[in-house]
Amino acid sequence: MADPERTVPLFPLNTVLFPGLPLPLHIFEERYKLMIATCLVADSEFGVALIQSGVEVGGPADPHAVGTIARILDVERMPDGRMNLVTVGTERFRLLEVVERDPYLVGRVTRLPAPPESVDPELAADVRGRFLAYLRALRPDLGEEMPSKLAEEPEALSYQLAAALPIVPDRRQALLAMDSTAERLRALRRVVEREHQTLRLAGRAAPTKTIGPFSVN
Repeated sequence: MADPERTVPLFPLNTVLFPGLPLPLHIFEERYKLMIATCLVADSEFGVALIQSGVEVGGPADPHAVGTIARILDVERMPDGRMNLVTVGTERFRLLEVVERDPYLVGRVTRLPAPPESVDPELAADVRGRFLAYLRALRPDLGEEMPSKLAEEPEALSYQLAAALPIVPDRRQALLAMDSTAERLRALRRVVEREHQTLRLAGRAAPTKTIGPFSVN
């Protein structure tokens, strides 16, 4: 987003999108088919935000104030008008006000750029190492391929782990809303420690399952 403020269509969902991470979407409601068609014609983006109240399908929904701008990378159109999208998060925004509600939400938003902070490299390396140890305990079959998929840059790493760890949407939302990468990494370290300890107490690796964007399934 070039300007600090802009008006964008809003897509309230029961999921949290983080900058730099993919989000596949199946578009079937008429209001969102219209929204995406408009975005495609204008080559524009839309905002994804976790639902604070309301429903995802068939009714009104009010989103949380902090969300992420989504860019459409690919679209598959179906004969009945439905669409499968591949999108990616670009940057965070704060919703200032909803300016339209029909046929879909449109909001005035302001961009939330990365804060000008210096993150201790040791903090990022520690969280990265703890997550890899947890992941190998969770999925012993993953081998050595995982480190190359994890970002070295602290902010990108924090978003990857926030999306990957098994936490509830409200907790993901709290992580997205944090302006400090260091604060987000420290919070994620506590989550990793808790989840790894749970595995140790269980005395076994959890069943093989998808974990965020790092699934090899």
